[in-house]
Amino acid sequence: MGRLSKYGIALAPSGVISGLLKGTLDLWSYDYKNPANAFRDQSIQLRNLCDDALAQYTAQLRTELHTLRQKLPQPTRENPYPPMEGIEAVKAFEDYIREIETLRTQVRSAVSPPNDFVKHSQVENEQFLAELVDLDRELLQALSVIDEDVIVEVRGILHKRTDRVRAFTAS
Repeated sequence: MGRLSKYGIALAPSGVISGLLKGTLDLWSYDYKNPANAFRDQSIQLRNLCDDALAQYTAQLRTELHTLRQKLPQPTRENPYPPMEGIEAVKAFEDYIREIETLRTQVRSAVSPPNDFVKHSQVENEQFLAELVDLDRELLQALSVIDEDVIVEVRGILHKRTDRVRAFTAS
């Protein structure tokens, strides 16, 4: 019988479960020298950098939105409503921020294939993961200067990446 806490719950599981947990912690199940894992890690790192860039851009946009809202004239008795063009500008800016946040979610949730592909050989897996890394690099390069045109380009890269993953997993 394992050690018990004062509430009667085992402090650490014993047997196979603790062996698996210890193996995971000791990296038995993850081979960092495997090129496929290196490509997968690079892909994740590149997308994390893209996410950081989009997060900083969103923060900058929120600051500008706050400034824009403050510049709207305050209602007075003579003029109780702010100008419509100012309100429309604020709404358009809020929509743009939501669009950037949606894009950020798409970048974060882009597919990273599992460790083992059953249908494909090791060489095919490595080539495929290398292609994903190239697409993620292209994504990061596009985000080096962010504007409305770049957002359309980033969506295209994400679409191309998704299509490539679908084609690979379907074959």
